[in-house]
Amino acid sequence: MRRIVKTMMKVSDKIWRGRTPGEVLSKRYKIFVLLGILFIALSIPLYLAGVTFTNFELIIPTLVVIGSFSLHCGSTKFWRGVTRYFGVIALASVFIIYLVVWGPRPIQVFTLSGFIIVWMLAMRNKLSMFDKFKKLLWRTTLTAAIAIILFDVWTGLVGHPLTTGVSLWVAFLGQIPFTLYHLASLVFVPPLVGLGKMLVKVKVPVPVAVAAGAGVRTRIKK
Repeated sequence: MRRIVKTMMKVSDKIWRGRTPGEVLSKRYKIFVLLGILFIALSIPLYLAGVTFTNFELIIPTLVVIGSFSLHCGSTKFWRGVTRYFGVIALASVFIIYLVVWGPRPIQVFTLSGFIIVWMLAMRNKLSMFDKFKKLLWRTTLTAAIAIILFDVWTGLVGHPLTTGVSLWVAFLGQIPFTLYHLASLVFVPPLVGLGKMLVKVKVPVPVAVAAGAGVRTRIKK
């Protein structure tokens, strides 16, 4: 039992800690990106299991929150690629699940391209995790709201009429409650931003100036 605990502690230290604050921060960013990919990949299975509902989803909030930050995950070519193409990697998993569950459908062209538009919109923010929580929450929530509306216009008012032949007017009337319900997905933004803020809380050693010749007294409790 002790060996298992020690092994788990070593693995935890290797994943969670580092030799320098920069190395620790880089690892935390990697965890954040990998969690984002996991959340997006699980979105469809959660929907199929009844945990989430139609258009009440994690994909757009996660794309927006992670895409809005400039995350340095290290100097290796692999992690630079993962960070830069996070949206493409995450959406590839969604596309595969779509094909497995529902098979190829014309509307999926608009759905997946709509998610890419969301990702590109989020990348324009270039926020820092070290900004105040309120500022980050305001910017990411506003971006997510705009992204949802753009996504629904692209898929519901452009894609739906083109792939089904329904009139634009009928599509518009049906899209209004659909989009209002879709905006409820914004509830996922605060916990995602909070998770990011929590991960970047890294202890940084700060040197303290001491006058020359001054001694340091150490008090030992008996």
